[in-house]
Amino acid sequence: MSLIIGLILAALVLVFFEVLLPGGILGLIAAVCVIAATVYAGLDYGLVPAVLVFVGSIFACLVLTVIEFKIFAKTRYGQKFFLKSAVTGHSNVEQSDDSIVGKSGETVTRLNPSGKVAIGGRHYEAYSEDGYIEAGTTVKVVAKDNFKLIIKPL
Repeated sequence: MSLIIGLILAALVLVFFEVLLPGGILGLIAAVCVIAATVYAGLDYGLVPAVLVFVGSIFACLVLTVIEFKIFAKTRYGQKFFLKSAVTGHSNVEQSDDSIVGKSGETVTRLNPSGKVAIGGRHYEAYSEDGYIEAGTTVKVVAKDNFKLIIKPL
């Protein structure tokens, strides 16, 4: 009986840490503990107690998870583990439309092979086809990547 209770308690501890440190490994070990407790209960006490051990263990794991998300997340210690707010922001925005291809400008920084260029009064991230280009060099846009202009010196 103590082995069955020990396996169930081990499963609960593993589920607790699985919620804090997601990855799946601790959850799998917890599932193995629940199954082992069910098997031992079945061998020692029969089918009905084994089913009760299994259902009770699953229910206890679910209750623990709900408590962890609803109550523990609001405690001083829980706030260190849970994200407090939504993440805002965006990924890179496309710099220009296709009409910029063929326009000329000047390098603002040294391109080695990436850097900044000024075209039409705006600054853009650029990539040099020819490798190294010194700052202040006149360049032409030959293509456009999603987030960078492909340039070559004139």
